Amino acid sequence: MNWDLLKELSDAVGLPGAEQDVREILRREISNLSDDIKIDAMGNLIAHIPGDGPKLMLDAHIDEVGFIVSHIDDDGFIRVIPMGGIDPRVFYAQRIKIFGRETLTGVVGALPPHITRSDPSQRDKVIPIEDCFIDPGMPAEKVKSLVRVGDLASFDRECIETEDSLIGKAFDDRVGVFIMIEGTKMAKEIGCDLYIVGAVQEEGGLRGAGPAAFEVKPQIGLSLEGTVANDVPGAPEHKKFAQQGKGPEIRLSDAGFYAHRDWSFFIADVAEKYEIPHQIIVKKIGATNAAVIQTTGIGTKTTALSIPVRYIHSPQGIVRKSDVEAGVKLVAAVIEEAKNFSEL
Repeated sequence: MNWDLLKELSDAVGLPGAEQDVREILRREISNLSDDIKIDAMGNLIAHIPGDGPKLMLDAHIDEVGFIVSHIDDDGFIRVIPMGGIDPRVFYAQRIKIFGRETLTGVVGALPPHITRSDPSQRDKVIPIEDCFIDPGMPAEKVKSLVRVGDLASFDRECIETEDSLIGKAFDDRVGVFIMIEGTKMAKEIGCDLYIVGAVQEEGGLRGAGPAAFEVKPQIGLSLEGTVANDVPGAPEHKKFAQQGKGPEIRLSDAGFYAHRDWSFFIADVAEKYEIPHQIIVKKIGATNAAVIQTTGIGTKTTALSIPVRYIHSPQGIVRKSDVEAGVKLVAAVIEEAKNFSEL
């Protein structure tokens, strides 16, 4: 398994509306598989690999959660607002990269606790991201010459590999991009008319995938994702959802859609045939591009296939190698077997 590629994808920065670095990695990796690669007006990458069978759209979004500069004060402290859902509890004291005229590094600060602890109402208060600040540790004049309102910022983290896992940022959805690339490479045959989509602006409200689906007009769709793994101490058993070490999640429902049942269970049958670990998951939280692909144009039979990620939308998450390997194998098997899906 090409873990160096997953580390490269994790380390790359691709914020909503500025996904070009991740898009170029995707383009590079699939350039030997398709000679029909285009970038649409939204910035989605759409690649076509012809084959015999139904028109299948594989989708993985190439953006990640991050921040946009909203204010720079007279002392050179930088305020940001979040792009995507980020728990403010994971923001304080983090190292942040700001992509201005030069790339700066700063530390997230807030009013010190030894000042606020005297006020009981403030003692245990979680400070909103907008009320924190980023301190780049340089004179205000220099900050203002390099940073402007609208510049983007990201958690400053480097992906590392252990024997069993990878630990890094942006596995939502760089792990989905990875299994899309590696699964397509692994497929022994293309049993479908295959479209690969690297979708933009998912974290800003599922914005890119709809126009891509309108262009492709797929018969069946499969959104590839990194999903929350709640299998941690204190989580109720019925709310753990996808658990690490049990393979990818095949999703039947979330807050945004109800999957096409026949297509979902077809994928589960393919997993059984190839003895690939997998989980059937029902929940009413979260949403993926599958929701907008499903309802674009005349509609698409769609579902989502997700790799469980602990500490999602935070400075660093964890993915298990065994889950990622199973995801790659299942994507490859779906590409090969899609010609046998009869419910069209």
